[in-house]
Amino acid sequence: MKKIKISTFYFASFFCLIINGVAQDSNKLMTGEYLGQTPPGLAPEKFASGLVSTGENELNCTFTPDGNECFFTVWRNGVNTILTIKKENGQWTKRSVAPFSGVYSDVDPYITSDGKRLYFSSMRPLDVNGESKDSDIWYVEKNSHNSWGNPVHIEDLNTIGKDDYYTSITRDGTMYYSKFGNHGSPGDIYKAKLVNGVYTKPELLESPINTHSNEHDPFIASDESYLIFTSDRPGGFGRGDLYISIKKTDGTWSEPKNMGDKINSAGYDFCPMLSHDGKYLFFTRNVNRNGDIYWVSSKIIDSFKSDH
Repeated sequence: MKKIKISTFYFASFFCLIINGVAQDSNKLMTGEYLGQTPPGLAPEKFASGLVSTGENELNCTFTPDGNECFFTVWRNGVNTILTIKKENGQWTKRSVAPFSGVYSDVDPYITSDGKRLYFSSMRPLDVNGESKDSDIWYVEKNSHNSWGNPVHIEDLNTIGKDDYYTSITRDGTMYYSKFGNHGSPGDIYKAKLVNGVYTKPELLESPINTHSNEHDPFIASDESYLIFTSDRPGGFGRGDLYISIKKTDGTWSEPKNMGDKINSAGYDFCPMLSHDGKYLFFTRNVNRNGDIYWVSSKIIDSFKSDH
């Protein structure tokens, strides 16, 4: 009996050392580009396990153009919150709530190519004393102290449909984004041109981009040469797949191609986002109601572009 107690004690002590070691490693500050992660090849890999992709439900990851700040979203108890990880003195900090998030449901961060503006979708009320109506597109700007300012609502874009999500912007300022109607109707992809600092009336993208199925989460190339988006149209691998369409010389869009079983899964694949250096495609894979962020070499896009 005494020997059993001693063995149990040493086993418990050894087990605690292992657990503490794992905890210390998971809390270790990372260095290097992209949170110090090993770059992926043509097969998608989970991004930053234990730091970005965890047991929680994460989605839509993006970095600032200088690579020093990472943003992504966590779905907790029916509310989306945008988190950030920063590089400070050469080391990446732990994840924390972005300064403009954490009160209302916020999702879908997108950072402009100059790094000065971050767009996102939010359920926050237009009036501080009002009530949340639906999801609209907002933005924050970097101020003179290199921190993010107060959220600004974009009235021009939020006039059609109930909910507006997932912005992506071309080099000339044209914005692509998703709109969802009332009563859970399917999503559609719209675009709005920027003219003299004001967005024109949103235009619905015609077939073959939008169909009777659910299309949303558009990523538009900076030169508007291709579009990646999510659709649950027939013939996919899962509940929602990533598709790519190439802009033809006459300005119309090619028939979207499913990006294949390397990218798409039996779950829901969405939130495509190209890194600002053009090296990696980030996206979210949701299996069994739990989302993780994946990344893959952007060279996988080239094979689809070469087919046209």
